[in-house]
Formats: sequence, structure tokens, C-alpha cells
Amino acid sequence: IAPSPDWFSGLYNLPLWNRETQTWYKTVEVDVYPWDAGTEQGTDYNLSNPDTIPHGAISAFMPGDTERMVFVSVGQAGLPFLQVKPVGVLKFELQESSERCS
Repeated sequence: IAPSPDWFSGLYNLPLWNRETQTWYKTVEVDVYPWDAGTEQGTDYNLSNPDTIPHGAISAFMPGDTERMVFVSVGQAGLPFLQVKPVGVLKFELQESSERCS
């Protein structure tokens, strides 16, 4: 996620099929959130941060205590808490399928 080379987004372990019926879902939409790979130092949105040596752990962005943090907004529907905004939506659509998953 620009401009930081160690910010990214994605997902894993997303079930695209129903285990009980052994059928594929027709459509799955998932909000994806920002993560920090832990390879650069710094606490702000800056491209020129020095490398982290040794590399830190991969971690999710957290809302902290201020609206000025990157990817943070006030809660939806008038809720008073801060929340991390999704950076995208991944949509999976079944194109064709056999009768059952196997």
C-alpha cells in the first residue's frame, strides 16, 4: 500500500465452499484491511523510513487514540469509537462449477 513498501493487504483461509452441502458459494465479498510487514521503522506515512533490523512481526493496523492515524475513522452509524478502515473489497464470483466440490 503506497507509499510504504512494507504495508500490504490480503486474506487467507477464506472458505469458498459450504462444507455441509459440499457446494461452492456463488459470491463472496470480503473487506480487506491494512497490515504492516514489520520491515521498516517509523510511525507515520513516510517512504523514507529506515529498515527495521531485525525485522519485526507482521501486525494489523490498530485504531489507537486519534482520528489522525492512517486508515482510521470514527465508528459508523454514530458509534463513538475509532475503527480501522478497510483498504479494499475482494469479490469472488463463481464462473462455473460441477455439481459438488471434491
